[in-house]
Amino acid sequence: MKKRKYLVFILLILSAGLMAQPSENPATAAVSGSMKGKILEAGSNVPLEYANVAIYSEADSSLAGGGIADNTGTFVVSNLKPGAYYIDAKFIGYEHTRKYNIVLGRGQMNVDLGILLLEPASENLAEVKVVAQDRPIVYEIDKKVIDPAQFPTSANGTATDVLANTPSVVVDIEGNVTMRGSSNFTVLIDGRPTPFEAADALDQIPASTIRNIEIITNPSAKYDPDGNAGIININTKKSKMVGVSGIVNSSADSNGSLAGDFLVNFKKEKFNYFVSGNLSDRKNGGEFTSLNRTFATADTLTTESEGSGQRGNKGWSLKTGFDYYINDDNTLTFNIGGNGRNRYNEGLSEFHEYSSSGNDVRSSTETLGEGKGEELSMGLDYKRTFERDGQEFTAYAYFETGNGEDYSLYNQFDGSDALIRGQKNWEVGSDRQFRLKADYIHPFSKKMKLEAGYQARIDRDLEWNDVHWYNQVEDYEPSPTSDYYSETFFKRDIHSMYGTFSHSGPVVGIQLGLRAEYTNRSLEWSKSTDQHTINRLDYFPTLHLSFQLPSEQQMIASYSRRIDRPRGYYLEPFITYEDAYNVRIGNPSIEPEYIDSYELGYQKPLGKGFLSAEIYHRKTNNKIERITSVYADNVMLQSVDNVGADYSTGLELMLNTNPTKWWMLNLMGNAYHYAIEGELNGRPIMMEPSFNWHARLSNIFSVGKTTKLQFDGMYHSASNTAQGSREGFMFTNLAVKQEFFSNKLSATLSVRDVFNTAKFGFESSGPEFYAKRNFDMRSPVVALTLSYKINNYRQKMGPGNGAENGGEGGGMMDMGGGEF
Repeated sequence: MKKRKYLVFILLILSAGLMAQPSENPATAAVSGSMKGKILEAGSNVPLEYANVAIYSEADSSLAGGGIADNTGTFVVSNLKPGAYYIDAKFIGYEHTRKYNIVLGRGQMNVDLGILLLEPASENLAEVKVVAQDRPIVYEIDKKVIDPAQFPTSANGTATDVLANTPSVVVDIEGNVTMRGSSNFTVLIDGRPTPFEAADALDQIPASTIRNIEIITNPSAKYDPDGNAGIININTKKSKMVGVSGIVNSSADSNGSLAGDFLVNFKKEKFNYFVSGNLSDRKNGGEFTSLNRTFATADTLTTESEGSGQRGNKGWSLKTGFDYYINDDNTLTFNIGGNGRNRYNEGLSEFHEYSSSGNDVRSSTETLGEGKGEELSMGLDYKRTFERDGQEFTAYAYFETGNGEDYSLYNQFDGSDALIRGQKNWEVGSDRQFRLKADYIHPFSKKMKLEAGYQARIDRDLEWNDVHWYNQVEDYEPSPTSDYYSETFFKRDIHSMYGTFSHSGPVVGIQLGLRAEYTNRSLEWSKSTDQHTINRLDYFPTLHLSFQLPSEQQMIASYSRRIDRPRGYYLEPFITYEDAYNVRIGNPSIEPEYIDSYELGYQKPLGKGFLSAEIYHRKTNNKIERITSVYADNVMLQSVDNVGADYSTGLELMLNTNPTKWWMLNLMGNAYHYAIEGELNGRPIMMEPSFNWHARLSNIFSVGKTTKLQFDGMYHSASNTAQGSREGFMFTNLAVKQEFFSNKLSATLSVRDVFNTAKFGFESSGPEFYAKRNFDMRSPVVALTLSYKINNYRQKMGPGNGAENGGEGGGMMDMGGGEF
C-alpha cells in the first residue's frame, strides 16, 4: 500500500513539473507560429475527441508537428516555423481529410483553420461504398479500438469471434473469453451495461452488427468499476443518412448454425426512426473424456468416462425507437426492445466405475439441459449542450424486466439399458433492473475540464428451485410442498458519484479521478434463517498520464482500483446436479474481489502501421477461485471461495505493418507471470507460480479491389490454477471475402480450426481427489455469410455537399445488440 502511494505521489510531482515548463521560448516566439481548428463529425457536428492531426511541409512532405483533439474536437499545434504546409486529420472509422496551401509568414503566424469535417467511413451508405479504416486495431489514449470489418474470419460469428482477433483478449476452444488471463471483465453495449453475464452478452451480438469494439484495460473513474480485467465496449452500427437506409445479413455453417439480422433507418428533419432485429440458432459440439479418483475412504474409487455432447443457443431480438432533435442544443432519444434466448445442451456418456476393493460397474448417462428467458427493456436519453464549447449535460433512465427458466435432467442406465436412477432440476426466476445516470462536463479552457456524475443501480431477483429423484420414468411437476423446493431473493442497490479532472499540456497530459460507491446487498434463502448482507462504502481512485514524444511517439501510464462482484450463480446456496458424478453449489458468503491495476504503455508509428508495448501489473485481493472437493463416494463438488490474493505481471506487444501494399500483418503477443498466495480448505495454497504466454499472427491479403483473404493462427500456453493446471492449445482460421455489385453485396467463406488442433484439457487435485478432463471440439467448421446493403434514400444537398440540418445527430441504431 505504501509503495503504491509513493508511486502515485512521484508521478504527480513529475507531471506537475513537466506541465509547469514553459511551452514557448521567448527568444524564438517571434519566428514560431501555430495552427488551431476543430474536428467534427460531418452531418452531426459531434466533436471527435482523440482525432489525430499531422502537419507536413509542402516542400518535402516532412512531418512538422501534430496533436490530438480534446473533448470539444479542438486542437492546437505550436512551434511551427514560417513556411507552406498541408494538414491531415484522421480518426478511426472516418474518412481522413486534407487541407493544402496553409502559409505561415510575417503578419500571419497564427492560423485558425476553422472546422474540419470527417465523414463516417464504415457506414457511408449514401455512396454505396464501404471504406474501412486503414488499420484493424487503433490505439487511443485510454483504449484500443478494433474494426471487425477487417477480419473476414469472424464475419458469420458473434462478438466472441471478433474478440479472438484482438490484443489483450484470448478466446479458448469452448468460446470462453479472458482479458490478460482473467475472465472477470465488464461488457458494455454502446456504453451501457447489459443485464446478461459477460460471456452470454458477447455470444448474443452478431459480428455483422458491430461498428467497432473498445478494449479498456484501465478505465477512468467515469466508468463503473466492475470487472477484474477492465471493460469491453461493443459499439453497434448506426446510420446517419437522410431518407431510408439499412443492411441485411445472413449466415450458415457446417455445424448446422443459422443466423440473420437486419437494420432499417428512416431519417427526416427533426426525427430519426430505427428498427433492428436478429434471429439465430448457433450450434457446436465435440467429444470428451474424463477421469475422477477419490481417496476419501480406505477404498480408492475411480470413474472413467467418455462421450459426446451438442450445445446450442437459439436467440432473437427486436428493437425500435426514435431520436428527436428538439433544437441545436437538446436531443431526446427513446427506445424499446425485447429479446429471447434458449440455450441447450445434450450429451451421452459411457461410465466405468471401479475401486481398489474389486468393485466394477459399467453404466451410461444421458444429460439434457435447457435455459430459456425473455427480457423487455426501455430507455430514455437526454442530451443538452451549451454555448461554451465542450460544456454538456447528459442523462438516461433504463428499465429492464425479464424471466428465465433453467431445466436439466440426467438418466443413468445399467449395462442392459435399464434405468438405475434419474434426477431433474428446475431453477426459475424473474428479475428487474433500473438504472438512472446523469453526467456533466464543465470545460475551464480548451485544455482543462472537470467531469462529474451520479448513477443508481437497482436490482431485484426472485428465484425458486426444485429437485426430483426417481428410479422409473414418471411425470413430476415442481411443487412448493416438495422437500427440496426453496426460494431465493436477491436485492442489490448501488449508488455512485464520481469526479474527474483533466489537463492536457504540450508534453504531458493528466487525468485524476475518484469514484465513491455505496452498496447495499442482501440474499435470503427460504431454507435458512442466515442473513447474507453487504453494507459498505468503497472508493475507487484513478490516475492517467500521457507523454507526447518526438516523431508522434507516445507513452501512457495509468492506475485504477476496481471491484469484481460475484456472479449470480456464485451465490446460489443450493445443490445443483450436473450428472450422477458431478454437483455444484454457490457460496452466499463470498466477498467481492478488489483489484489494483498499473499500466505503462508505449506506441511508435511505423508508416501506416505501429509498434506498441505495454507493461502491466495487477493484484487481486479476496481472489475468487473455483474449488473442487469430494461430495460423496466418487461424486465431485464444484464451488467457489475467497482464497487470498493473486498477482499478474506481464508484457504485451503488438506489431501492425504492411510489408507490401496488398499485405497487412498483425503480430500480437502477451507474456505474464502468475501466482496465488492464500489458503484453501484451511491449508496454504501450494500452486507453483507459472509463466504464461500466448501469441497470435494474422495475415490479411488484398487480392484486387474487391477480394480479401485472411489467414491467422493462435497459440496459448499451459497455465497453473490453485488446484491444478490447464493444457496449452492452438488453432488456425482461414477466410475469403468477395464484394459484388459495386460493394452492395458481399460474401465471406470461412474455415475455423483448419487443421483440427483445437483440443482442450485440464486437471486438478487435492488431498482427497484427482480429476482430469479433455475436450475435442468438432472441426473444421465451414461457414458462409452474405451481407446486402439497402440504399433507398433521398439525400438533401447543402453547403459542403453534406446532409441537410448538419446539427442533427445520428440516432441510436442498435443492431441486435443494443441494451437487450
